[in-house]
Amino acid sequence: MAEAVGTCVTCGNFLEFLKTLPWCRQGDSTLIAVHNCTPDLIEAIKDHEVKVFPGGMQIKLNLSWLLYLKEKFDEGRPLPMVIVWKPEAIELWYRRNKSWDFPYDAWQDSAAAAYDRERVKLPAEHAGEKYMQYHADLISKAKECPTLIPPQ
Repeated sequence: MAEAVGTCVTCGNFLEFLKTLPWCRQGDSTLIAVHNCTPDLIEAIKDHEVKVFPGGMQIKLNLSWLLYLKEKFDEGRPLPMVIVWKPEAIELWYRRNKSWDFPYDAWQDSAAAAYDRERVKLPAEHAGEKYMQYHADLISKAKECPTLIPPQ
Protein backbone atom coordinates (compact mmCIF):
# COMPACT_ATOMS: atom_id res chain seq x y z
CA MET A 1 0.00 0.00 0.00
CA ALA A 2 1.46 3.36 -0.98
CA GLU A 3 1.50 6.13 1.56
CA ALA A 4 -1.36 8.55 0.97
CA VAL A 5 -0.71 12.06 -0.19
CA GLY A 6 -3.32 14.51 1.01
CA THR A 7 -4.07 17.93 -0.32
CA CYS A 8 -2.16 20.51 1.66
CA VAL A 9 -4.09 23.65 2.44
CA THR A 10 -1.56 25.07 4.91
CA CYS A 11 1.74 24.17 3.22
CA GLY A 12 3.08 27.69 3.15
CA ASN A 13 2.55 28.10 6.88
CA PHE A 14 4.08 24.70 7.57
CA LEU A 15 7.20 25.47 5.55
CA GLU A 16 7.52 28.84 7.30
CA PHE A 17 7.27 27.00 10.63
CA LEU A 18 9.95 24.51 9.56
CA LYS A 19 12.32 27.34 8.66
CA THR A 20 12.32 28.43 12.33
CA LEU A 21 13.54 25.10 13.72
CA PRO A 22 17.14 24.44 14.80
CA TRP A 23 18.43 22.14 12.06
CA CYS A 24 21.57 20.13 11.70
CA ARG A 25 22.74 18.49 8.49
CA GLN A 26 23.66 14.91 7.61
CA GLY A 27 25.55 14.68 4.38
CA ASP A 28 24.64 16.99 1.52
CA SER A 29 20.87 16.65 1.56
CA THR A 30 19.35 15.61 4.91
CA LEU A 31 18.27 17.99 7.65
CA ILE A 32 17.48 16.80 11.19
CA ALA A 33 15.59 18.63 13.94
CA VAL A 34 14.18 17.49 17.26
CA HIS A 35 11.13 19.48 18.25
CA ASN A 36 8.08 19.16 20.44
CA CYS A 37 4.86 18.16 18.72
CA THR A 38 3.05 21.45 18.19
CA PRO A 39 -0.29 22.25 16.54
CA ASP A 40 1.67 23.00 13.34
CA LEU A 41 3.00 19.44 13.28
CA ILE A 42 -0.35 17.93 14.27
CA GLU A 43 -2.02 19.80 11.42
CA ALA A 44 0.64 18.58 8.98
CA ILE A 45 0.25 14.90 9.88
CA LYS A 46 -3.51 14.67 10.38
CA ASP A 47 -4.44 13.41 6.91
CA HIS A 48 -1.59 10.95 6.44
CA GLU A 49 -0.95 7.30 7.03
CA VAL A 50 1.67 6.08 9.43
CA LYS A 51 4.30 3.37 9.16
CA VAL A 52 5.23 1.55 12.33
CA PHE A 53 8.85 0.44 12.68
CA PRO A 54 10.43 -2.00 12.97
CA GLY A 55 8.52 -3.82 10.27
CA GLY A 56 7.08 -0.98 8.23
CA MET A 57 3.45 -1.90 8.83
CA GLN A 58 1.15 0.81 7.52
CA ILE A 59 -1.74 2.05 9.69
CA LYS A 60 -4.23 4.88 9.55
CA LEU A 61 -3.53 7.78 11.89
CA ASN A 62 -6.56 7.81 14.15
CA LEU A 63 -8.37 10.80 15.56
CA SER A 64 -7.85 9.70 19.17
CA TRP A 65 -4.07 9.88 18.72
CA LEU A 66 -4.29 13.36 17.22
CA LEU A 67 -6.48 14.47 20.13
CA TYR A 68 -3.96 12.96 22.56
CA LEU A 69 -1.12 14.90 20.90
CA LYS A 70 -3.15 18.13 21.15
CA GLU A 71 -4.07 17.40 24.78
CA LYS A 72 -0.42 16.84 25.74
CA PHE A 73 0.56 20.09 23.99
CA ASP A 74 -2.20 21.98 25.83
CA GLU A 75 -1.00 20.48 29.15
CA GLY A 76 2.52 21.77 28.46
CA ARG A 77 3.89 18.24 27.94
CA PRO A 78 4.15 17.88 24.16
CA LEU A 79 5.64 14.71 22.76
CA PRO A 80 9.02 15.06 21.08
CA MET A 81 9.37 14.38 17.38
CA VAL A 82 12.33 13.93 15.09
CA ILE A 83 11.87 15.78 11.83
CA VAL A 84 13.93 14.57 8.89
CA TRP A 85 13.82 16.82 5.83
CA LYS A 86 15.10 15.21 2.65
CA PRO A 87 14.76 16.38 -0.96
CA GLU A 88 12.00 13.83 -1.58
CA ALA A 89 10.00 14.09 1.66
CA ILE A 90 9.69 15.31 5.22
CA GLU A 91 9.52 12.51 7.76
CA LEU A 92 8.06 13.05 11.23
CA TRP A 93 9.09 10.35 13.71
CA TYR A 94 7.67 9.80 17.20
CA ARG A 95 7.14 7.03 19.68
CA ARG A 96 4.02 6.14 21.65
CA ASN A 97 5.83 4.00 24.23
CA LYS A 98 8.11 5.99 26.57
CA SER A 99 7.48 8.99 24.35
CA TRP A 100 9.22 11.66 26.37
CA ASP A 101 12.58 9.88 26.30
CA PHE A 102 12.54 9.79 22.50
CA PRO A 103 14.80 10.15 20.52
CA TYR A 104 17.75 10.63 22.85
CA ASP A 105 17.39 7.27 24.58
CA ALA A 106 17.24 5.49 21.21
CA TRP A 107 20.42 7.23 20.10
CA GLN A 108 22.27 6.04 23.20
CA ASP A 109 20.70 2.66 24.07
CA SER A 110 20.17 -0.22 21.65
CA ALA A 111 17.27 -1.56 23.75
CA ALA A 112 15.42 1.73 23.44
CA ALA A 113 16.27 1.89 19.74
CA ALA A 114 14.27 -1.33 19.28
CA TYR A 115 11.02 0.18 20.65
CA ASP A 116 8.27 0.64 18.11
CA ARG A 117 8.28 4.10 16.59
CA GLU A 118 6.05 5.65 14.00
CA ARG A 119 6.74 7.72 10.91
CA VAL A 120 4.49 10.06 8.97
CA LYS A 121 5.89 10.91 5.56
CA LEU A 122 4.99 14.16 3.79
CA PRO A 123 6.10 13.92 0.15
CA ALA A 124 7.75 16.97 -1.38
CA GLU A 125 4.91 17.31 -3.90
CA HIS A 126 2.54 17.77 -0.97
CA ALA A 127 4.47 20.69 0.50
CA GLY A 128 4.26 23.23 -2.26
CA GLU A 129 6.53 25.15 -4.59
CA LYS A 130 8.91 26.58 -1.97
CA TYR A 131 9.83 23.16 -0.60
CA MET A 132 13.13 22.77 -2.47
CA GLN A 133 14.09 26.43 -2.12
CA TYR A 134 13.69 26.37 1.66
CA HIS A 135 15.41 22.98 1.92
CA ALA A 136 18.43 24.18 -0.08
CA ASP A 137 18.65 27.39 1.96
CA LEU A 138 18.62 25.50 5.25
CA ILE A 139 21.14 22.91 4.02
CA SER A 140 23.55 25.71 3.14
CA LYS A 141 23.31 27.19 6.65
CA ALA A 142 23.03 24.10 8.87
CA LYS A 143 25.99 22.73 10.79
CA GLU A 144 26.87 19.05 10.61
CA CYS A 145 24.85 16.91 13.06
CA PRO A 146 26.57 15.53 16.14
CA THR A 147 27.83 11.96 15.70
CA LEU A 148 25.35 10.91 18.41
CA ILE A 149 22.54 11.19 15.83
CA PRO A 150 22.48 8.07 13.64
CA PRO A 151 22.23 8.49 9.85
CA GLN A 152 18.68 9.01 8.71
